[in-house]
Amino acid sequence: MKEIIDKSVRWYIDFMNSIPIAVYRSTIEGTLEYCNLAFARIFGFETIGDLIGYPVIKLYRNKKDRGALIHSIIQRRRVTDIPIAFVKQDGTPIWCAVSARAVMDDDGIVVHLDGQIHDITDEIEEKGEIPSLGGIVRPKDDIIIIFDMRGNILDINEIGIERLGYTSGDLRNKPLVEFLIPRQKDLFLLFLSDTLRFGSEQMVLSLMDSSGKAHHFDCHTILVKKDDRAHHIKCIGRDITNRMPRQKANSNKEKMQGVLEMAGAVVHHMNQPLTVVNCLLNEIMADIPSTNSSYEKILKMQTQIIKMNDITKKIGKIKKYAAMDYLAGVKIVDIDKAS
Repeated sequence: MKEIIDKSVRWYIDFMNSIPIAVYRSTIEGTLEYCNLAFARIFGFETIGDLIGYPVIKLYRNKKDRGALIHSIIQRRRVTDIPIAFVKQDGTPIWCAVSARAVMDDDGIVVHLDGQIHDITDEIEEKGEIPSLGGIVRPKDDIIIIFDMRGNILDINEIGIERLGYTSGDLRNKPLVEFLIPRQKDLFLLFLSDTLRFGSEQMVLSLMDSSGKAHHFDCHTILVKKDDRAHHIKCIGRDITNRMPRQKANSNKEKMQGVLEMAGAVVHHMNQPLTVVNCLLNEIMADIPSTNSSYEKILKMQTQIIKMNDITKKIGKIKKYAAMDYLAGVKIVDIDKAS
């Protein structure tokens, strides 16, 4: 039996090392539990053994990128082709696209991360002249920001400087994420990734001015290439701060309408089967003595059915929209508050 197991393990290891895709498994804390030979070679390691137990954080050029990546994976369960700036064992800077998913245990706790990466250094150009805003003609109220692949601000027009209340020196060469409201910081990495993947993207970004006030901009990004390589990202944003309260009101109205329609459908379709099940349980309990071993189980089933009936009644009484935090940033309707 031991020989069979050893042979199976060797076959699995040989198979993982033969595929050209770099794969890995790491803990949330940042320790590599497994990687294949392709992964090791990307970072300049000779053998897999040199990497097992290696602190993953040492592979990141910007240590904060790992925190943002982990938050994104936990919130979305998986991410695809996120561009990250890494460094090889000898200090050589490289870019890799990371795809990963969170692996959960039975209690919904993340136990480790499984992922794959591929080197995209040749696709990203960091050299050459720093792009400027010259020649860009846009409506006078639009802000224009140019940033690099990491999200560092390379240039910003006078409207943007004025709206945010900073000097140009306060903004240039600073990560744009530093000026975002907290709940958008983790999403910004995905925003950058989508821009690189699709060539353009749209998102409402909320930037904090020098006094701490949030300004909301409907932003469109365009990936600018040089010699067929990504060179910089141009972001054009229209200030929609004054429209946000109205949009939020309309959004809440639409959410409420959706909640009411779903509540009505649930009550309509659930009442009849719950009533039938409850009646059948009453008949079964009437036919068996209370000393029967199944009686206690059926009684528990009936108790749960009664609870389901109570929940259905609450759903039918929903009058307003109220949400509660569920898992990893996901919200669900708070039935008790909504009813």
